[in-house]
Amino acid sequence: MRSLISLSDLFVVGIGLDIAGAFLLTKGLLLGDEQILGKAGAYYGANPHQVVASVDDRIAGVVGVTALVLGFVFQLAGYFANSSISSSATSTSLGRGIVTVAIAVAAIAVVAIAHRIVRPHLRRRQLVSLAKYDTQARRADRPFGFNLVAYGQAAGLGEPNNGESQAEYALRIWNVGDITEGLI
Repeated sequence: MRSLISLSDLFVVGIGLDIAGAFLLTKGLLLGDEQILGKAGAYYGANPHQVVASVDDRIAGVVGVTALVLGFVFQLAGYFANSSISSSATSTSLGRGIVTVAIAVAAIAVVAIAHRIVRPHLRRRQLVSLAKYDTQARRADRPFGFNLVAYGQAAGLGEPNNGESQAEYALRIWNVGDITEGLI
């Protein structure tokens, strides 16, 4: 009985990674209605919805490019294996075809899971970093509370509680204790 998995399956892993990477790269172009309306609104200084969407696009782009590069590396490894290591032809059967598709789907799932795991942490870190910029794009040492509140609301992380200060909001939502309060 021939094996259902072979070195040529590296091609399939590569194709799965490339599909997932391409999807993440196009994610910024395939916006939903709420994202389009949020980006189109007018805001003083900066549009917090645009900032959050751009951060999400950046994260998806980084994960997508990484997946594409890994996909090409796996395809290169498959070509190398077929041309230098593999000594026999790959077997064919319905079972092998099903396993091949399952391998590609597994590669896509790995990328989707990786994106879902890294996105919240990277999103928070990048939004806190961007909150340090004033309306003239000058970077301060501490994040501005006004920006943290705006970004938190735009990201759906929570609204300020009744009477809650920017500092209290920043600590509760962002876990940031040292901010500059007030309008910028």
